[in-house]
Amino acid sequence: MEIRKLLYATDIEEPSFTELERLMVFRNLGLEEVVCLLPKGVEDWEGRLADYSLKSRTLPSKGPLLPGILDIVRQEGISIIAACLKRVAKRVLAGSLVKNLVRSSPVPVIFLNEDTQIAAGSMEKGVFHHVLFASDWSPASQKALEYFLNFKMAVEILEIVNVINKKLSIRDMRNLKEKLVETRKIFLDEVIDAEAHVYAGKPFEEILLAARDYDATFIVMGTSCKSSLKRIFSRSCSYRVAEEAIVPTLVVPISSHWENREKMNRRIT
Repeated sequence: MEIRKLLYATDIEEPSFTELERLMVFRNLGLEEVVCLLPKGVEDWEGRLADYSLKSRTLPSKGPLLPGILDIVRQEGISIIAACLKRVAKRVLAGSLVKNLVRSSPVPVIFLNEDTQIAAGSMEKGVFHHVLFASDWSPASQKALEYFLNFKMAVEILEIVNVINKKLSIRDMRNLKEKLVETRKIFLDEVIDAEAHVYAGKPFEEILLAARDYDATFIVMGTSCKSSLKRIFSRSCSYRVAEEAIVPTLVVPISSHWENREKMNRRIT
């Protein structure tokens, strides 16, 4: 898998280039071009990206941000989105921009909320220095694991976190232990220093707590699509973490056109 084209989108009037700069690690995964969707012009971002040997274009954001993002993804063949968004009051029925982007994006999204820069050390050590991978072994989590293994060369330390939110039988506890061991082995086999942990409580709260406990610089999660009725009342763990985390959070959709493109390429070759 190669990440050839990244879309950086923001609704912040004066975005920081540092938030985009910390994602330059994607050059090692084939990144060739960055498309910036901004509310107004910025000072020579194209020149600064050229210093990284990357092509780039800056597009003005007109109208609601979400439709603009989705249109560019479809038209430009975007591989991954980096969304740096304002933290705003949540709307009960319509949902926040983060929530709607989690549900709608056909490609993985890295959320860089406006205060993620307060996370200690993520720029100095690298955004993938200390990663928290949240898993419940659902199909969505498995897709996230498969996708994230493409970043293995950049990862230094990894914490695997599973959150228990119900009473477990002895059999359940044995199965949980086996899954933790198996998942850890997957990462160890890829030469990633990984440890596994179990938390108990509300999943999104415990994942955020674990990120603080281990001083994580990045969070990885999967997400699945839901029916329109379920969307209204959903309390999806992935979007809650993406909204509230103070470190960059990667949300990987269970089915996406990046996966379909790769399947098509394999058929052609």
